[in-house]
Amino acid sequence: MKYLKIKKENKELIQKIKTISRKGFHNIEEINNEDIDFLTQNIKSADKELVEKIYWAIGQIGINKPEKVEHLINYAFKDLKNECSKIRENALFALGRTGRANTDLIKNRINEIVEMNKDDNAKVRMAMIWACENIANSKADLFKPYIKIFEDMLDDVDEQYVKKEIPEIFRVIGKYNPEIVENSLEKLKVKLNDNNNVMRIHLKGAITVIEKGIKKNNKNKNYEI
Repeated sequence: MKYLKIKKENKELIQKIKTISRKGFHNIEEINNEDIDFLTQNIKSADKELVEKIYWAIGQIGINKPEKVEHLINYAFKDLKNECSKIRENALFALGRTGRANTDLIKNRINEIVEMNKDDNAKVRMAMIWACENIANSKADLFKPYIKIFEDMLDDVDEQYVKKEIPEIFRVIGKYNPEIVENSLEKLKVKLNDNNNVMRIHLKGAITVIEKGIKKNNKNKNYEI
């Protein structure tokens, strides 16, 4: 009976987090201090499912009102080393979404996010790429020192998650700062021969965006002359 009671309580807590998460994304003005206090009080819970859903909620709130969850960002960075892969995955989600809304919260710790390329779980590596894409949409030049790491990930062993997603970071960076990934074009074009069809489709999109951006930059330089 005690086990069933605890299970019921956990189910209620998880449902509450889901409700907060939905409000955070769809109706951010409805997020109140009680909601934030609840996330804060439970973020160190021993219940892994609870924690991973809290990080998802942080990301949903953070993309709209980063100031409401900025005090939880350090927890997310710390949990990049959590033994639970789903917690690591959703911690990256929280960092990416909140970091997109306010890059000041993460700009000095980008290396900790990118280093998740070494994670042994493919979904976590994909979540790292997503986080970087989110942040790059606000400040792409933060990733200039890490282009070689992204290039190496084009050869990742995972076909289902990583190889399908990795071209997208080149597309996003190329949209805002194409000169940063101009030298990556050769590698991107070589990978057009990869067996992964989705990867090839995304590569074509990334290459088009980068080349278009470079052409535009060169045109602007000519006008300046």
